[in-house]
Amino acid sequence: MTTTDIREKVKEIDAIIRNGLWFDFHVYKYDGRNLTIAGSIDLCYYHKLEIIFENVFFFHGFFFEWHSDTSQPVFVLPDNDAELNFQFEIEQGYTLFMFKAEDYKNDVIVVAEKISFNTDTVFYYLREDLKENERIADFVKR
Repeated sequence: MTTTDIREKVKEIDAIIRNGLWFDFHVYKYDGRNLTIAGSIDLCYYHKLEIIFENVFFFHGFFFEWHSDTSQPVFVLPDNDAELNFQFEIEQGYTLFMFKAEDYKNDVIVVAEKISFNTDTVFYYLREDLKENERIADFVKR
């Protein structure tokens, strides 16, 4: 992925996030290499966005849940990334992504090689008659 591709993807994801008054996030899954951050306005019942970070080098954040005020950019490539790369000892070849957290002093940082996303609606409960781009979360017992 080129730097331009990454910047465009970040802008696209931030536009999805900033479509409402707020957005909540949590770590949905991590398999040792890939990290999926899920987000929605209602994490009790579902999420509508999955941001998938591939080949994760570093994570600084909250696993359970954090909130973001969408009146300003939420998902960004920080301006001071060189300083943060030095502070967190990030190796070359990785990109530093940041979620602006509303209720904490520190923002959530993910450093990874690649990024992708999907906008499936993932329900946290059993539900019949799923439509296209809808599914049940892996952790729901069937």
